[in-house]
Amino acid sequence: MTQLVFHHNHQLLPPASDVLLPVQLYGLSGQCRGDISVIGNPVIEKVKRLGVRIPTQVMDFLTIALAVTAADTFVRRADAEDGWTRQFSLRLPLHEPARWQPLKKDLDRALHFLSGDMWDVAFQEGGCPPPVPYRRRDRFQRVRLRGLDCVSLFSGGLDSAIGAIDLLAQGRTPLLVSHAYKGDKTHQDRIAEALEGRFSRFEVNADPHLYTGETDITMRTRSLNFLAFAAVGACAVQAVSQEETVDLFVPENGFISLNAPLTPRRIGTLSTRTTHPHFIESIQNLFGAVGIPCRIVNPYQFETKGQMATKCQNRQLLADIVDSTVSCSHWKRSNQQCGICVPCIIRRAALYASGIGEDTEYTFGAVADVLNETDRRDDLLALSIAVKQKTTRKSGPWIADSGPLPPAKFENFQKVFLDGLVEVEAFLRAEGGL
Repeated sequence: MTQLVFHHNHQLLPPASDVLLPVQLYGLSGQCRGDISVIGNPVIEKVKRLGVRIPTQVMDFLTIALAVTAADTFVRRADAEDGWTRQFSLRLPLHEPARWQPLKKDLDRALHFLSGDMWDVAFQEGGCPPPVPYRRRDRFQRVRLRGLDCVSLFSGGLDSAIGAIDLLAQGRTPLLVSHAYKGDKTHQDRIAEALEGRFSRFEVNADPHLYTGETDITMRTRSLNFLAFAAVGACAVQAVSQEETVDLFVPENGFISLNAPLTPRRIGTLSTRTTHPHFIESIQNLFGAVGIPCRIVNPYQFETKGQMATKCQNRQLLADIVDSTVSCSHWKRSNQQCGICVPCIIRRAALYASGIGEDTEYTFGAVADVLNETDRRDDLLALSIAVKQKTTRKSGPWIADSGPLPPAKFENFQKVFLDGLVEVEAFLRAEGGL
């Protein structure tokens, strides 16, 4: 088991050892020790620019999310006994730990579902309070919040771009919330510059830094951080609008959201659950229990990516910006989308289905050529196997392998999954990949 001890004051952190990792949150007190890892250094400054003081429970949720991201990043799966499942013990100070203590088991279970690891999060006193916001007289550019009515995740991907386009076409005025990682930000800015309508942006970077050694790259918990940033933004919008709750939109196609394992061996290692309905419901329940006034909504839960693109409420704008969107799970390695990972193939199938062209330069432009690349064809083969099994394998148990689903809408989940496979099949046949 790896123990991680957190605090925003580095002087209160214990020394590092083979089994203990001290992590400074937010960087508020400076850092003068070489054995301390850090996360969230830019975050307080960004929160201050919202111009409103966020509720304590939202600040504590942000602290939890950053701590989880630190653990997920700083502890490598390769070092686990089975090469995958890690065991975490987190000692984490919150500003109001008593509010979260009754929810400890619920949080641990939600994190286990999300990442596949074993989590034990212990809350303590002494956490970072909500920062005092910048005021108008301060010489800092604040995020414009007046007139906004919702929040939407804005990653630079195709789904989030469609989500923003549709909201603006409907007359909504969203706060677009982004992970402002290097590389991602460039794509996000290009898309935002082309959008038509009234919106604001809130960009944050968790900025994790391990004091020594290699970090893990699987990043199964990345959506928790994204939701925490969005919750901060939603509460700021709520404070200005005085609405009882604020919609927090998670624009993700239903096929990827379910992410049912394409083959039996992908149940644990290769099927992420970042926006799975069960995980989103778990976070919504936590929000309700601690009083975070936002409602998480995925308006595309029962649409494939192709259906999202086809029904986009400004298809011309989507066609204009499609080359600026990024879907690839590997693109940061070479700053180019590979074209043959699962997200890339689903993206290309969606654009094929919707009739929207793109000039994106993929590392592997011809899908069929990858069939001879033994070290790069796993995703293509997995999708091919799933496509071939769609008429013989029972879809109910298949999608249930990815996690619990509400019975009342189970048929809708089955349909979007099968529709997604049909979409992929049409593209692969056209490309000679089947």
